[in-house]
Amino acid sequence: MTNSAAEGPAVGFQGVHFRVNGRSLITGLSMEIHRGETMVLLGRSGSGKTTVVKLINGLLHPSEGAVMVEDRTTSAWDPVQLRRRTGYVIQEGGLFPHFTVERNVGLIPRLEGWPKERIKARVDEVLSMVGLDPNEFRGRYPHELSGGQRQLVGVARALAGDPPLLLMDEPFGSLDPITRDEIQHEFLGLLRRVRKTTILVTHDVREALLLSTRIALLDLGKLVGVYSPQGFLHSNDTVARQYAGALRTGKEKMRLSGDSNEPS
Repeated sequence: MTNSAAEGPAVGFQGVHFRVNGRSLITGLSMEIHRGETMVLLGRSGSGKTTVVKLINGLLHPSEGAVMVEDRTTSAWDPVQLRRRTGYVIQEGGLFPHFTVERNVGLIPRLEGWPKERIKARVDEVLSMVGLDPNEFRGRYPHELSGGQRQLVGVARALAGDPPLLLMDEPFGSLDPITRDEIQHEFLGLLRRVRKTTILVTHDVREALLLSTRIALLDLGKLVGVYSPQGFLHSNDTVARQYAGALRTGKEKMRLSGDSNEPS
């Protein structure tokens, strides 16, 4: 049986403003995030991307307007229940250093009162889902993991309670370029399998183009536009064109560097 919540957007912003001490961090934000899509929030540092994420999970509340999650304003949700329905991933995974991988990943199921055997099975399931062998990694501590492995454990923890919404704030920003590329491609495959509604924050245009269903471009707290990846590359908007130009410049530099290293 269907209901209106199942048919509506996963997240909606309705004329949202957010101010701190009279300073506007978000101005007039209106957009919808569809169920099952990956919406990438792209913008420079200070553009308001992280603020948008915190407005979704109720860590912040709008000064004006409304943020809707499953057709209910964030202020109408019980804060604990809202956050347990939103898996949250940050740089380095935000793991508890004194917890094993198993305890870190099983945190939300334990808080929800799941039986021990069900928690263990779910921990093994989500570790396998992100490409980590449960038998090898279950008993390790965060300091015994590489940066990429810690990030994957963070993703597994966010998925463990099977939340409908996944929030990711610069999740791959601290990784070296090679590991970052590997993790991005692994994560893209994971997104296609689990089909969660995902909001991912980045300032990396290549990451946005690779992972997104759509891209929401923010600049100085305002929404510039929402684009498909191809639409973003061909947009006539000045800010979007700057990103596309930077992407082309980077590729050209790589070509020139490659040419200079070719044997004569």
